Amino acid sequence: MTSAAATGTSGRTSPRAWRDADSAIWPIIALGVLLAVQAAMIPAHAVNWDESLHYGVLHDLASGEAVGVLQSLYLRPYLWLAGTGNTIDNIVLARWGQWLFEAVAIASIYVVARRFADRTSAVLAALAYLSAGYVLQNGFALRADPMVTAVLMSCLAILTRCPLRWPVVLAAGMLGGLAPMLSIKAVLYAPAFAGILWMRWNESGRSRAALARIISFAIIAAAAFAAIYAVHAAAIGAPGGGTERSFSMANSAANRMFFIGRPNNLGALVYFMMTAVGTTILILAAPFGIARHTGAKADRIALTGLLLPVLTPFFYENTAAYFYVFMLAPVAAACAVSITLVRRVVPALAISGLLLAFAVPLLLTEDWSMIERQRRLAAELGVMWDKPVAYFDHADVAPALNKRNPFQTPWGYRGYLANGAPIYREAMEREPVPLFIPNWWTFRDLLSGNEDLFLPADAKALRENYVPFNGPIWLAGKDIPPGSSGIHEFLVPGPYTLHGGSARIDGREMDSGAVTVLTRGFHRIETPDDGKGIRLVWGNRITSHDRLDFTHTWVPF
Repeated sequence: MTSAAATGTSGRTSPRAWRDADSAIWPIIALGVLLAVQAAMIPAHAVNWDESLHYGVLHDLASGEAVGVLQSLYLRPYLWLAGTGNTIDNIVLARWGQWLFEAVAIASIYVVARRFADRTSAVLAALAYLSAGYVLQNGFALRADPMVTAVLMSCLAILTRCPLRWPVVLAAGMLGGLAPMLSIKAVLYAPAFAGILWMRWNESGRSRAALARIISFAIIAAAAFAAIYAVHAAAIGAPGGGTERSFSMANSAANRMFFIGRPNNLGALVYFMMTAVGTTILILAAPFGIARHTGAKADRIALTGLLLPVLTPFFYENTAAYFYVFMLAPVAAACAVSITLVRRVVPALAISGLLLAFAVPLLLTEDWSMIERQRRLAAELGVMWDKPVAYFDHADVAPALNKRNPFQTPWGYRGYLANGAPIYREAMEREPVPLFIPNWWTFRDLLSGNEDLFLPADAKALRENYVPFNGPIWLAGKDIPPGSSGIHEFLVPGPYTLHGGSARIDGREMDSGAVTVLTRGFHRIETPDDGKGIRLVWGNRITSHDRLDFTHTWVPF
């Protein structure tokens, strides 16, 4: 343990602490290093598909388009970004705000952990959180997780350390009501809150006054949620206050986000353990640390409640990399007691060094050039069109355009296949969809001949109605081989430019470079037997402003 001589009675670090291998100064330095690393990553780390999706929601919110009342409030601080500049640059700007929320969560982990361990172990608990690979990569991501984690951990810190006076209960209740408006998965912190509140009630001798304040906290949280919901719903003009849509979302989450059996994101869990070896060891040791904790039984119950969210990947569906930013925060606070055990044989300096070392390999695997390719794609899509067109892609890479297919989550795919409706073909029959960006492995598999994740009608429509145009950008069109004479279905009406040679289209002779307008339906195309063939590309001689010399622009995490 850190001695009084090393830390000083005032709590400040004395010169002697630099010579103490078990001083809190070492994890503090390590935290500073990792925060600096993250600051360098914010403008350089590739934008992941979920950030793109949420920026699309931000764009819709700023444009007055319909969005869900739940899980959109957290975007309000960033409304000023929408509609101007490059999409990727705007996401980077929003990341700085998210980084500050992550810092609040880290500080709150320390505050909660300090209730059960000394200062050095509490700082190491915060370091164990930040050094976990997924947190290091996604702690600043543009999605709800950093913000809701900051709010929930701040609420837990207040309830853990502050006297349960009415102003404290009111502040905690307001935070507790705000959290589920940011993300409905805030309910997964229920064991942590139950454990802390049980501990505080026992500390009061199970008094009626303390119980009244605890019950009041829950009532205030519910009232705050209802009030914030109503105000936000009115602000975005949600029909009927958005109640029906929100109930549908909650019902869908209950039906699809929980499971029994093998986790679908088992690979993500394994990868987490591989990129957070030190944190994983501390989590596995936490039950032993809780059992040996010298505090009251209620303290051990509180620690158990903080640790329990670690089990969510075994029953909660939506546990990709970003989820660990949310889930690990209370778990890291509980790990303060396992850190205390480890420090009996390993000093803080060594633990800090190991946690830093485990984070290094993850940084070495980063593709630092990816974000520039994403920026070029966003810029090209921004100048290609005089007015918004409809398009298909994975996660709304061009929010100023009109995305016409759903986000391709695993549960979304299962619902799509089970429903049996060819949504891609139906969208193409409703309106022209001239743009296709196959920026996800499912699309790439389809274009390579694997139809497993698409209904036959959709697979045929996508494969036969789009051609490569510029890197990852595909446009509606068809490749017709030489010596061909046949009927071809066009699902995207509009002007088409002929490339490659001459052809007879619906009885009209056309040369390369000519433009013809084709209606939705069937057209006869004949090509001479000259070994060339032709390509018809949607648009009136659309040209590229930037020749994109790449095809892959998206990363999963």
